[in-house]
Amino acid sequence: MIFMILAVTKVTAQDTFVLFEQASHVYTVTKTDGNIYSWSVFASTDLNNEITDIDIVEFVSGKDSNQTEIKWKQAGEYVLVIEEVGLCQNLKAHRVSVINSPTIAFEQLTSEDCPDEDSSFATALVARFDTDNDLSETNYPLTVSYRIAGETTDRTAIVNFAEKLLHIEGIIEDINNETINRITIVSAKNKYGGKLNVVAGQDIHTRTIFKKPVITAIELN
Repeated sequence: MIFMILAVTKVTAQDTFVLFEQASHVYTVTKTDGNIYSWSVFASTDLNNEITDIDIVEFVSGKDSNQTEIKWKQAGEYVLVIEEVGLCQNLKAHRVSVINSPTIAFEQLTSEDCPDEDSSFATALVARFDTDNDLSETNYPLTVSYRIAGETTDRTAIVNFAEKLLHIEGIIEDINNETINRITIVSAKNKYGGKLNVVAGQDIHTRTIFKKPVITAIELN
């Protein structure tokens, strides 16, 4: 395992992949015909024992080619290793930091409108990597599940980086009565399937639709 330790010590902090818990990523090295490849993952604190628990790290597409897909299921600090064997052996390592800090919330908790025969509207979301940094463009589009109060199934919307808007369908309009619609963010994930935590207290948007005034017939006196 000395070769492994030497490979890992050459990896600097700038070389760390920072990923979200539950995300799936594809890793590739240049293929050399005839060579054999083997991928493995270790805890950064234990380079002697490969992680085989699929509840922590799951190899989705196998471990024995120049390309592999890995789903990172548990936050932690890891080392991803690729071994290539031809006439000689070579080994390369890369640090991986899996985090569970990203969050998502409504930017505004209330909005209002008049009935306009359109059952949809859009409201801004705030998605953050941590308390100080917004989610980067590389994480978009986001997939957000939401539910309108009174419904029994969730709806799904795609949120793009340029807008950062959650487009909501199915709002009830009643021209004769004021309606109050509550929309709850149920869950969200980035484009790799990584989980974003819904911020409690900022997960419900209240949409008020006012009734339309009743105008009587115009009379001429």
